[in-house]
Amino acid sequence: MDGGGRILHALTGHRSRRKEGGAPGRGGRILPRALRRPVRFAGRLVSGRVDVPPRFELFLFGTVLGGAILYGSILGGQFGDAVEATTAAAGFAVEEIELSGNAHTSVDQVFGALGLHGRRSLVSIDPAEARTALKGLPWIESARVAKVYPSKLVVEVSERTPFAVWQTGEALSVIERDGTVIGGYAADPRLAALPLLVGKGADETGAGFVATIAGYPEIAERVRAHIRVGQRRWDIRLDNGITVRLPEAGVERALERLVAMQAELGLFERDLAAIDLRLDDRTVFALTDNALETRQAAIEARDKARAERARGSAI
Repeated sequence: MDGGGRILHALTGHRSRRKEGGAPGRGGRILPRALRRPVRFAGRLVSGRVDVPPRFELFLFGTVLGGAILYGSILGGQFGDAVEATTAAAGFAVEEIELSGNAHTSVDQVFGALGLHGRRSLVSIDPAEARTALKGLPWIESARVAKVYPSKLVVEVSERTPFAVWQTGEALSVIERDGTVIGGYAADPRLAALPLLVGKGADETGAGFVATIAGYPEIAERVRAHIRVGQRRWDIRLDNGITVRLPEAGVERALERLVAMQAELGLFERDLAAIDLRLDDRTVFALTDNALETRQAAIEARDKARAERARGSAI
């Protein structure tokens, strides 16, 4: 006992050996109080001095087997299906869906992404996973999904902004301003007015060229296709089939020349196949096949008339 009347226990030194399941003997560690009883019970169980209740082994076997079945059900997805069916039957089935923001994305596409074609429990829908699934659709840029218990699902989507239709070979794709492909083109009146870009590289540089053409309304309103040539320069195809070949540099000067010639000569109403503006000091015109035939016939008629006049003068 110390001066204050307290009893001090030595932490080391000789200790008497305890009964089975107790703390170890001399020089051993002392078990925490919470573990002493389980250790003593385990010792008696191993030595056979514990009476096992009737049917305990059967109960233990059933417990292990049930746990294995539950674990397998969770891994196999049957447990989730059971929970979904139970909660749906309890009044939490999705019965109302509020969808907004979809212009080019169909309702069926949204339902398919969210797995709503069958009976679905609102409890089982994870909003984060639903947003990810929706953003996997071609037109969806962002999405918001909210659950309103007991049976309403709110879905708000924001779609990508289409800029042009891009043609490579026979494939048609809808693209954004930066050239990112949204998806395949389908006949849709809402997409009919989009600029048509043709050729390799047209998707990446098309936005700047379309903006340049838009600065000349007299030409822009007649353009039906913007054609990238050799990834170096552009041609434009007009609504009457005329192809205007533009230079690699000095596109604005060439377009100003074209506007002036159209105002003076009405080139777009002529029977031309192409207008070549690639040279600064001259413009080259290519006639259509019909125009060539007509011109050839005119030349032959002129030559025949000259020959007849020459014979008359000789007489």
